[in-house]
Amino acid sequence: MVDISTAMQAARAETRRKQRGNDDGKKRPGRDLGVENFDPKDHVEKERADAISMWLVLFFGVIIALVMRYLLMPGMEGPKAVLWSLPLTLIVVIPSLHKVLIPEPFKSRYTFGNWFRGSMLYVFTWLAISFIVVNPPIGDIGAPDIAGKMTVVIIDGEDILIDSENLTNNGEDFILDRNGSNGDAWMVFSVNDNTDPAFATLLVTSHYNAPGESDIVHYNQTVGENEGCSTIWDGLRKSQQSSIQTHEYDECVSINLGALNEGDYHLTITLTEQGDPWINTRVIEYDLVVV
Repeated sequence: MVDISTAMQAARAETRRKQRGNDDGKKRPGRDLGVENFDPKDHVEKERADAISMWLVLFFGVIIALVMRYLLMPGMEGPKAVLWSLPLTLIVVIPSLHKVLIPEPFKSRYTFGNWFRGSMLYVFTWLAISFIVVNPPIGDIGAPDIAGKMTVVIIDGEDILIDSENLTNNGEDFILDRNGSNGDAWMVFSVNDNTDPAFATLLVTSHYNAPGESDIVHYNQTVGENEGCSTIWDGLRKSQQSSIQTHEYDECVSINLGALNEGDYHLTITLTEQGDPWINTRVIEYDLVVV
């Protein structure tokens, strides 16, 4: 015979025994899944290594951009392939740079992933700094250009004869129909630049494609000295004006080509300005057929 008190004590003892057995059988999370224990010290060391790598690559990219801009470019007369090929080639020195400049225990933590991230950071840093130092107000390597389309019209006395079929041709050649007029032909276009286009020098020449003909210079002054555009400009339609002048800061110019005979002409437009660090020049060529 077992009394109730003894039975209850035995039941409680059995329950405690089972609970101890279950606690002993519990496993730490992740132990059988291959998950490593979190080590705060190791994590901090890895983050410090990544931060040192980031600042080293940033500094390297800035130095290369400044060296290219202020040491290499002033000795050049224009853009060369070395300006982009040399900085990109220097990507290969990034691992060696880490091994030489970064002490242990940080440099032993770097892997291929660090080299890839460092290379991308270097490229974008070099590009960003280069873009800043070669554009206004620090530098200027962009040559002036024709803003939009261009046209050639005939001015006969007070009349402006416009060829509506070919007014704003933006290709490299177009046809001008004189329509029986003996008036002078005027070429109309606009000049834009990343600085003031009025200070750019404009040279316009034409060559009549016939034996014994030589180049004729029609204009060789700064863009700002050209004052003949306003009278012609008012005679153009709004749609034509918006095709020629694309921005309010563009400078409109009109060049007197003279009384052109029927035949083929080769027009050359040369825009030049004193940039920084070199002279910026752009040459645009057109073929004009007069009928």
